[in-house]
Amino acid sequence: MTLKLPQALGLFLAIIVIACSSDDTSSIPNENNNQFTFNGETYNLTMAIINDENTSTNESSEIGISIFNKSAAELAGNSDLTDINFVYFDFDDVSIQNTTYNQIDDYDVSINSSVIDSEFNHGNVLLSDSDSESDVYAQLGSVTITNFTQFNIQFTFTFTRNDGQIISGSYDGNYILPDIND
Repeated sequence: MTLKLPQALGLFLAIIVIACSSDDTSSIPNENNNQFTFNGETYNLTMAIINDENTSTNESSEIGISIFNKSAAELAGNSDLTDINFVYFDFDDVSIQNTTYNQIDDYDVSINSSVIDSEFNHGNVLLSDSDSESDVYAQLGSVTITNFTQFNIQFTFTFTRNDGQIISGSYDGNYILPDIND
């Protein structure tokens, strides 16, 4: 097959445009956005658990979200686990809405955590609500839910610690919703 000059020129220009196109993919969603960053380091997240914090009655209460870098099978197994990245927060609402929550009173972020003999042990605590005077206490926090369906949740979160350090991240994926009646 022989290309005529206009076809060859068109093909040549198409190759140049493709080769020189910008690597900016900001309009394409990041496929690996299940992570958080702190102090220039990125920590992966794999699985989310959504929990109604009131387990003593059938009434709805605060919604808690826990995110780990381990799978459900790993967490449910009877093996000891190490190097766990853990993010937890809850907000005062009886159901999850597509909105921004700015009142986050309960939160915890840690890395290098472990589960030994079925007990969770915090590793390096990056964020904690236990002492309002400590550097790891959040002076500001927000969680923005952008999509919540029967099978998927998508959200971003940002916390600014008392020492000015920022922890921010996102999650877009499946979640586990434990049935408290089991």
